[in-house]
Amino acid sequence: MAGYKKELRLKALHRRNAIFIREKALEMKGVLIKVGQFLSSRVDFLPDEYTSELSFLQDSIPPHDYHEIRKRMIEELGAPPEDIFLTFNTEPIAAASLGQVHEAVLTDGQKVAVKVQYPDIEKIIETDIRMLKAVITLLKGKFGRINFGMLHEEFSRILRAELNYLEEGKNAERFSQNFEGDERVIFPKVYWEYTTRHVLTLEFVEGIKITEYDYLKSAGINSEEVATLLGEVYSRMIYLHGFFHGDPHPGNIHVQHGPKLVFVDFGIVQAIPERIKRELRRFANAIVERNPEDAVDSLRKMGFILEGADFRVIIDFAQSLMDKYRDITPRELKKLTIDDIWKEIENVIEVLDFIQIPNNFILLGRTIGILNGISYRLNPEINIVEIGTPFIKEFLRGGKREQVEAILRELKDTGIKLWRIPSLMDEFFHRANRGDLVVRMSHSDTEKITDQFASITRIMMLVILTVTMAVAALFFEMIHQTIIAIIAAATSIALGIISVLRLMKK
Repeated sequence: MAGYKKELRLKALHRRNAIFIREKALEMKGVLIKVGQFLSSRVDFLPDEYTSELSFLQDSIPPHDYHEIRKRMIEELGAPPEDIFLTFNTEPIAAASLGQVHEAVLTDGQKVAVKVQYPDIEKIIETDIRMLKAVITLLKGKFGRINFGMLHEEFSRILRAELNYLEEGKNAERFSQNFEGDERVIFPKVYWEYTTRHVLTLEFVEGIKITEYDYLKSAGINSEEVATLLGEVYSRMIYLHGFFHGDPHPGNIHVQHGPKLVFVDFGIVQAIPERIKRELRRFANAIVERNPEDAVDSLRKMGFILEGADFRVIIDFAQSLMDKYRDITPRELKKLTIDDIWKEIENVIEVLDFIQIPNNFILLGRTIGILNGISYRLNPEINIVEIGTPFIKEFLRGGKREQVEAILRELKDTGIKLWRIPSLMDEFFHRANRGDLVVRMSHSDTEKITDQFASITRIMMLVILTVTMAVAALFFEMIHQTIIAIIAAATSIALGIISVLRLMKK
């Protein structure tokens, strides 16, 4: 009985704290609302009292006065909404941290969603950014050598980019192109003639919010299939496209029958640089093969590990994490006790002095955290690693193809240069024999040097052919043409032996 009463008191405390956070977020707006949205999605980790209360920040934020919104639209589009649209609903259908959305109908009858940015939001965001910088100044020196300045820079960049609705429209179109032909994923069309930096007009799309489990069930939609589709979509974004949606909180993703996923907000995105893609391939391969040494080395090259780190400690730590969490499900994650979490924190503290989060991964980490929370709500037994494995394998194959293509391009360039050597030498000696060059050389010396260059050129061509056949063998092995690969490898070996024998005679 005493334990039960203690549990009830703890739940009441969580509820009061959650209400306090929600009310303060609504009062201060801007960044705090986004923090609350992020926390609301972590149903895999936080107590239900927090996620339930903070979920109101996803799409139930009090709207701005319509007169302010109307004034903003006149400034941006040059006319009031009633003159531009056939109909315009003055009551917003959704209100978010930076703006609110109104339903409207174009003159041709097309139903659209008009997203209007709050008039004062830019000042609020800039104030939040300055406040965050002040907090970071206080934190410097208290947590090892973590580069808080870099974190602040990346956080500020993401927030300011979200204020530009023209870029958001371009992001929506890029996602549409990346998923062209896949009817399971829906991205609304952008109507550019009604879009500016602070007003965005999109095709009106509908669906059930992805975490409204009861509605999904009553509509006959299998939540486990939705969770799998979500994992597949994000695996494609991250591993294949290198361009992902960075704000997948439940208010931004809806579900239609199929199931189909509907994305409705594109302000926070990130492209993954080629350099990072290469190291991600190495890291993904290391995780699949459970190779902590390669995983840590890849993390070092991506900027996670600072100079002077004790790599043995980090490798041992990585090994323990792989052994413990590689196949863990969201349900098992939520079963972790405070003692379990504290032990992990103690382990992290041992290596924290040598760890930092590169700016390319701040948003990716946040995105994965949100996705893990949503996945737990849909299917507590889901294994994200298992879903992502086919895409990781394709990602790794893509890396091998890039390597082969780079080698072939290099060989082509080198081959062209080497093929030109005889003609260049012929031109050189022709000019020398004409007396155009000031070179003192006998006829016999000229013939001797010419023979030597010709011999060297032949050997170099043999070496090129040897390497080319070796690359061809690798390529045919990748595409499972084993017989052709064996023939190419045998030819490469034979040419290599001939090249060595020729060199030994020199």
